[in-house]
Formats: sequence, C-alpha cells, structure tokens
Amino acid sequence: MNLQSLYNQALQRHRGGDLAGAGLLYQQILAAQPGNFVVLHLLGIIRAQQGDKQAALGLIGAAIKVNSGIAEFHSNFGNVLKELGRGLEALASYDRAIALDPRSAEALVNRGVILRSLGRLEEALASCDRALAARPDHAEAWNNRGNTLAGLNRHAEALASYDRALAIRPNIAETLRNRGDALHRLNRHEEALASYDRALAISPRSAGTLNNRALALMSLKRFEEALASYDRALALQPDHPEAWNNRGNTLQLLGRMEQALASYDRAIALRPGYAQALNNRGLVLTLMQRFEEAEASHAEALRVSPDFADAPAAAGQSEKDFSWIAAAGYDEFLEFDPG
Repeated sequence: MNLQSLYNQALQRHRGGDLAGAGLLYQQILAAQPGNFVVLHLLGIIRAQQGDKQAALGLIGAAIKVNSGIAEFHSNFGNVLKELGRGLEALASYDRAIALDPRSAEALVNRGVILRSLGRLEEALASCDRALAARPDHAEAWNNRGNTLAGLNRHAEALASYDRALAIRPNIAETLRNRGDALHRLNRHEEALASYDRALAISPRSAGTLNNRALALMSLKRFEEALASYDRALALQPDHPEAWNNRGNTLQLLGRMEQALASYDRAIALRPGYAQALNNRGLVLTLMQRFEEAEASHAEALRVSPDFADAPAAAGQSEKDFSWIAAAGYDEFLEFDPG
C-alpha cells in the first residue's frame, strides 16, 4: 500500500473513531517520512484524544518545528497545554495561532477560556466577541461569552448569550445548566428549575447540575425536594464539598440540626479550611446552643479567610438572641457548583 493510500485509510479510521487503528497507520507513514508535519500533528491529536497529553505535546511540537506557519498546529498545542493546566503557555500558543490566522474562531474561543480562568474577564469577553465576529454560529463561543458575562455579574446579558447558543444547538447540557444559573441569579427560580431539568434530561449524571437545581428548589422553599436533589448529586459524586455544605443548609432549615452538622463536617473534611462551611457549622452550633463550639467554628472561618463577610456577624452573638440568623436569610450561605 502506498503512503497516500495509508494516509487516506488513516484519516477514514480517525474520523470513524478508530483511534488505535489510525494511530498505527500514522506511525507507518512516519517510519517512511519522519518529517511529515501533517501526520505528526494528526498523531499528536490522537494521543491527546487517548489521554496521553505529554506524547501529544511532543508530536504536535515536532510538527511545529518542521512547519511553524500553520495556525491550527499552535491552536491544538494550546489545547493540550490548557488540559495540562499550563494556562499562560496555552495563552501564548493561542496568540501565535491568532497572529497567523486572526479569524481562527477556535483559538479565539479557547483564548477567552484561558483569560477567564486567569481573571482577565474583559479581555476574555473581547476574545469571545472576536470569535463570534468570525463565526456567528459558534455555539461554544456564545456559551463561553455567557460564562464571562456571568463572571462580570452581568447575568441578563449572560442569559441572552446562552439563549443564542441554544438557538444554534438546543441540546447542550452545559449551556442549559449555565442558563439555569443565570436565571437563578436573576431570581427567576421556576425558569431556572426548568432549565436544570432540561440539562438533566440530556446528562442525568451531572452532580453539579443536581446541586444547582437544589439551590433553585431551596429558593422556592421546596426543601424536601432540594434535599433529594443534593442526595442524588452526592450519590454520583460523594466528594462534592459544595453539595455537602448546601445539604447542611437544607437540613438546618428542616430543623434536623445533628444531620446538618454532620453534612458540614463532611464538607470540611473534603475541603479543610472551607470558610463557608465553617461559618454555616457555627450557625447550626449556635442554634443548638453549643456556643463555645460555635464561636470556635466562626473564628476558624475568619482565620482561614480574614475577609469572610458572614462570620463577623455570627461571632460573639448573645446566647439569647437568634434574630440575626433569621434576618440573614439563607441564600447567602449557599454555593453554586463551580462548574
């Protein structure tokens, strides 16, 4: 079989999902043509798809050494670096891709994701907008634009971006969940619940969506249903500290203080120094009239997070006056899954 036939067969297998078969054929081509940068890049993509990120970096990097003028190579090199948590290096790769192809929507979208993770939200938004100027039908870009706007607390605009993404691809579970989060932030809790339920119909094993769905149920004062949603989340992901913390809040509101305390303790065991859970634990201990333990829990919340806003209000309260707990409400003590 000549090299062109090998290449065509490898591409067909790759596109059909036969990664192992395609990889073997790419290796045969490289044995005859070690400097074939197209095949080096494609074999690097396969290694990334197989989870071998270091091998992927080596192969795509080798392709770039042979031919550094192809934007897609730099973009995919950045994708692997992003998966490895090497954000600044990934950003540099995306910038090189965009310098070669200023309308590379994929590089612009992923560049925005990195900038958002670095807290550079306005730059991230600009990168999403550039991607959408190049490809207005890019659902992922609309979704990431929504995430960036949510980070800027511009939730109504975020909702509009999620709706644009869903108009293009109606069944993206992640976007439906994000849409639910935006609706929740806008106090549109019934609509948020419907969006979470649509997401779960597509991806029923998402612990994060179940956690956030329970937040909407709590805002609707449907506490037993919220507790069931947290329990479903924790059955899927027992090491989910936000869900344990929020479950504790639900149990507190149901008057089940010992169980609430146990939930906070699980959250703190999973995330030592978890200020929110330490503070909530202190609230329950106060309601149980275990004042010394409550004071210690609030003090620990302040020690690990000196700028924690809720703990000072709780620390040192009178043993006879619990009105401050009711006045504080409970929404501020809940946490979204970080996604």
